[in-house]
Amino acid sequence: MIISREALISSIDSLPRYRMSHLCTPLERAENMRTAIQDMTPYFVPPIYIKREDQTGLAFGGNKARHMEFLFGHILKNGYDTVINSNDFHSNQARFIAAACAKTKLKYYTVAEDKIGEPLTGNLLLCKLLGAEIHRSPTDYTDKVISRISNNVKSSGGTPFIVSNDEYADLCGMIGFLEAGVELESQLEPITGRIRMWGLAGRSIAGLQLYAKNRGLNWKSTAVMYSPGDSNNYRRLSVKRSEQVAELLGLNEALFSNDFDVLSGYSGPAYGMATDDVYKVIYLIAKTEGVILDPNYTGKSLSALIGEACSGNLEKYETICFIHSGGLPQVFFYGDEFSKYLIDRN
Repeated sequence: MIISREALISSIDSLPRYRMSHLCTPLERAENMRTAIQDMTPYFVPPIYIKREDQTGLAFGGNKARHMEFLFGHILKNGYDTVINSNDFHSNQARFIAAACAKTKLKYYTVAEDKIGEPLTGNLLLCKLLGAEIHRSPTDYTDKVISRISNNVKSSGGTPFIVSNDEYADLCGMIGFLEAGVELESQLEPITGRIRMWGLAGRSIAGLQLYAKNRGLNWKSTAVMYSPGDSNNYRRLSVKRSEQVAELLGLNEALFSNDFDVLSGYSGPAYGMATDDVYKVIYLIAKTEGVILDPNYTGKSLSALIGEACSGNLEKYETICFIHSGGLPQVFFYGDEFSKYLIDRN
C-alpha cells in the first residue's frame, strides 16, 4: 500500500526534532560534467543531476545535518547535557555533532581514533573551533577512553549521552533522508523514466530507497562502498534499520536486501586512502561544474559513477541523481596529494 506524502511528513513531524539545517537543498543538472564523461566513453551517458546536500549549512554542510536534527531532538528530549562520541579522525559526523552541540549548548567530547600524531586539520580542526574537547586514542583503547570520560561526567553531576551506545542514533540518518525523498520527489517530478539514486553506502541512500518503496516510485539506488569491507553486512544493517524505522513511523514497507545495489571495487586500498582515479574525477567535476568533492567519500562515489559509465554499465533510459553528501573540510587534509596530482598533470 502506497503511503501519501502528507501521511509520511506527519509521521516524521511526530518525532522529537531540533531544526538547524538549510532545507530544501538544491538539485542541479550537471550537463557539463555529463558531456565530459561522454567524451571519455563510446557508451551513452544518461543525464546527471546533483542533490546538493553539501549546502545544508551547519559547519560546512553535508548529509549528516539532516541526521543531527532528529538525533539532537532525541538527546534534548531525554535530558542529556553532554555528548560523547568516537570516530576515525577523518570523521564528518564528529564535526556535525560538534556544531550541533554548539547550537544546543551541550558539552561535547570526541574521541578521535587512529593516527594520533596527525596534525589538527580538516574535520578535527573544526571540532576544536566548535568547542569540542578532543581526545586522541589508538583504536584499541577507544572504549576505555569513552568509559573514563563518561564516569568523569557522571561524577561531576552531568548526564552523558554516548552516541555509539544508542540504537536510535543509527536510525536518524534514514529518517532524515525519508524527508529528503519528499524534496526529491517534487524536484524530479518533470523527469520521466527511472531515477537512479547514486551515493555512498550508508543510511542516507538507504533512506531514499525506503522512501521510494513506500511511495511506489520508479527509483533505484546504488550504494558505493567507500572502504573495503563486507557489502553483505551493509545490506543486513540497512534492512534491519529500515524495519525499525518502518515500525517507528508506521510505514507499510521495509527494505529487502535486493531493493538496492551495492557497488564495491572503487574504495581504494583502505578507508581514508584514495586512488589516482578519485583525484582525477574530483578535478573533473571541479573544472566542469564548480563543485568540490572530497577524496575520502564523495570522490569515491563519483569515481564509481564514471567508472561504471565508461564500462557501459549504466542504463540508457535512467536519470542519475548523484547525492553530494558533503565532506568538504577533508579536502584540505589531502592538500599534498592534490598538489602532487595537479603538478603531475602540468
